[in-house]
Amino acid sequence: MPPQPIATGLFAFEGNWESDLSDRASITTLLQTLQEWTDMKCIRRDIGTEGELEYYINRWLDDEHASYQVGYFGFHGTAGNLWLDDRRVRLNDLEEMIDGRASGRVIHFSSCSVMRAGPDRLDKFRKRAGARAVTGYRKDVYSIEAFAFELLLLQALSTYRRISAPDNYVWTHAGGLYESLGFDYRY
Repeated sequence: MPPQPIATGLFAFEGNWESDLSDRASITTLLQTLQEWTDMKCIRRDIGTEGELEYYINRWLDDEHASYQVGYFGFHGTAGNLWLDDRRVRLNDLEEMIDGRASGRVIHFSSCSVMRAGPDRLDKFRKRAGARAVTGYRKDVYSIEAFAFELLLLQALSTYRRISAPDNYVWTHAGGLYESLGFDYRY
């Protein structure tokens, strides 16, 4: 019997990467690759305002989307913050939006430096969100390296039941990227 997945679906929240709206940077290719090569289903939503972020977090956490066990937050970031253009969304703000409803889910910050908030703050966030795990980067990351790394990470989340197994798998297969990107996790 094949391993039971920890996640069969990914719900992606994506902000603007550039102020120039004709810029085509997007996580779409990553999600398409995941869907073609794994059994993971993906939903992606453009997020331009805090209201949109809260609306789609509520949709992600409703019963209809219970199989979407990974919340993927693709935004610019700084230590403990996501950025919606020039508007900061703090971990406290996300805690309030999630309101303990992320039970059993993984929250992945595909955002520069969010995990520099520190282990105590991230543990507090994970517990208040009710998440099974929180993952992301302590450093500023570059898209092509993060893309390659996240293919392995998200594939592992769709393959292994124990939350420590994806970490072991990714370390074994992408240890250099793991370290150079400053990947971090709390579970």
